[in-house]
Amino acid sequence: MAKKKQPVVGPSVRPGRAPEHGELANNGVHVFVDDQNLFWGLLNSGKSRGYRIDFGRLLMAASKDAQGNTRFVKSAYIAGVIPDEDSFWSFVEKQGFVVKRGYLSGSPGNQRSKQDDAYLITEITCSLYEQEGPSTIVLVAGDADYVPPLLKANEKNWRVEVAFIDRGLSSSLDPVVHEFRTMSSSTIELLSKS
Repeated sequence: MAKKKQPVVGPSVRPGRAPEHGELANNGVHVFVDDQNLFWGLLNSGKSRGYRIDFGRLLMAASKDAQGNTRFVKSAYIAGVIPDEDSFWSFVEKQGFVVKRGYLSGSPGNQRSKQDDAYLITEITCSLYEQEGPSTIVLVAGDADYVPPLLKANEKNWRVEVAFIDRGLSSSLDPVVHEFRTMSSSTIELLSKS
């Protein structure tokens, strides 16, 4: 008896409960990545401390819509350090979008992470007022710290999406997000070069 072929499973997509957004000015996305939040989510899902994110692959995954179509990245804010050899930089070179990087000081303790969150929140808010819109914000984070700027995005009729892994997503985001997409850890992992 022949085995049944298992369906290919893509990223899981579910709607949030945000109020309807306005007509979008463009099909571009503004991507905001909290690398520490993502890394802790990966550790909590069973990945080892040796797991490394490929920010180029992450940006490609985050910029896709629910059907898997790649959208143009208008800007990206990465709260963290992106190695020079990361595929992220070739992605930037091809598309030519604006890149802003997080707080890179060597401050002790958890200060860096908290300051990264504050910078990320500031950049989300700046995008709402300085970029052509309404457009789409894609947040790569799962914690409730981002509810206030996303509320402001809702008020300004922007579309809000969260692209994250299957662990560490706060239910507080539901009322301010239009769409949640679960990214597989294998699609954003840094592949070793042989």
